[in-house]
Amino acid sequence: MENSVGHAVLKSSRFALLSLLLPLGGCAMMHPASDTATPPADATPMPVVPAPAGSGNASAQNGLGMAFYEGNGVPQNYLKAASYFQSAAQQGDVNAEYMLATMYMSGKGVGQSDTSAFYWLQKAAAGGNADAQNDLGDAYTFGRGVDQSDANAAVWYAKAAAQGNAQAENSLGFDYDAGKGVTQSYSQAAQLFQQAAEQGDPKAEHNLGNYYDRGLGVQQDYGQAVYWWTKAAEQGNVEAEDNLGNAYDLGQGVDKDDTKAVYWWRLAADSGSVPAAYSLGNAYSTGQGVPANPQTAAYWLMLAANP
Repeated sequence: MENSVGHAVLKSSRFALLSLLLPLGGCAMMHPASDTATPPADATPMPVVPAPAGSGNASAQNGLGMAFYEGNGVPQNYLKAASYFQSAAQQGDVNAEYMLATMYMSGKGVGQSDTSAFYWLQKAAAGGNADAQNDLGDAYTFGRGVDQSDANAAVWYAKAAAQGNAQAENSLGFDYDAGKGVTQSYSQAAQLFQQAAEQGDPKAEHNLGNYYDRGLGVQQDYGQAVYWWTKAAEQGNVEAEDNLGNAYDLGQGVDKDDTKAVYWWRLAADSGSVPAAYSLGNAYSTGQGVPANPQTAAYWLMLAANP
């Protein structure tokens, strides 16, 4: 299978900050400056200090961890966020386990450690957290903190996909496309790309467009290819931008339009696409969709030749 079908490694956290009400003195959630909260005018200030590991309300600790992580109502502080997440995670709070894993992945508030990230991802994934299951699939795919295993990656992508995680659906679709860890199946890949694309995942939209363009797992339909590429391109997917330029250049699935072809090629080329830079150079060389300009043509062709 060509490499045009992209793999999603991008990640998203979906946890909203819990609304916390502290039943002391009628005080709503604290907004500390440094280590001290700034309560409403009619309330008594209360200290904000991470509870000892294994004690305190885990949901409250996770909520405060999110507050410090996002800088929501308190100054952003990754060290404090990690401390609260750690306390909550050690009590089995699944969301805190996942957030602590992401901090170990990025090195925010803690020393970067793929091994520690994998440890907490396992716990959160076993607890049913779909984002953790997807990220655990990524860990197995790329061998981060664990031995590389396409089969194990597919298992965890499937668990996350079963919960509707769009990134996992796209990643599992890629595995079926390439036959990595699963039996190769274009029809299974197309179904998964469709599910993820309908949730707005730009990589899946691009991949589904490619499938319609080539008739892989679906009936070939250039109009549908352009439809999904357009959705992906509108979210900044560079490969889809280049594909749209080609579609307008050829009049394939859409009316031929040299001006629009150049528009999409330029967007893709500005983002580093070598094929788009080459197409744009040719357009300026021949005056296709733009006034002919040898200097500008040479500029884009040089970028394509020396990326």
